[in-house]
Amino acid sequence: MALDFLGRGLKFPFRFQRRSGGAQISSDTSTEHEHIHESIIQILGTRPGERFMRPEFGSRLKDLVFEPNDEVLKGLIRHYVIEAVKRWEKRVVITGVSFDDSPSNKDSNLLPVRIAYRVIQSQVEGNLVYPFYREPRQSAPPRQFRSVAGK
Repeated sequence: MALDFLGRGLKFPFRFQRRSGGAQISSDTSTEHEHIHESIIQILGTRPGERFMRPEFGSRLKDLVFEPNDEVLKGLIRHYVIEAVKRWEKRVVITGVSFDDSPSNKDSNLLPVRIAYRVIQSQVEGNLVYPFYREPRQSAPPRQFRSVAGK
């Protein structure tokens, strides 16, 4: 089934051309589900305020990079993903957001986010995994108190 109505656009992330090695943007294009995946990844990977002339574009996922890996973090990620995709990707509806809770991911800084969606016009289901990276919590160095002589 051809899904031409999903559109065509420049591939994301942008790449440099191999021959020149310079900063020339590739003119490769993506179509159908690949285009939707790239769009969702672009939305989730952009902080509000990063885009010139479109300051509200993006999601607040990067605000959560220092949060502990617990159920609160997962609830906030679920909320921010649904909110951002609903606002910026009008071709799809999110049908589910889940997480890979395997023991290898439990204590690491990577939290794979499984996003299931349905294309509105064709009712075709799709999914992708967004890698959410947390920063390790930095503990503050212990304070050193010095006694001041004479006071």
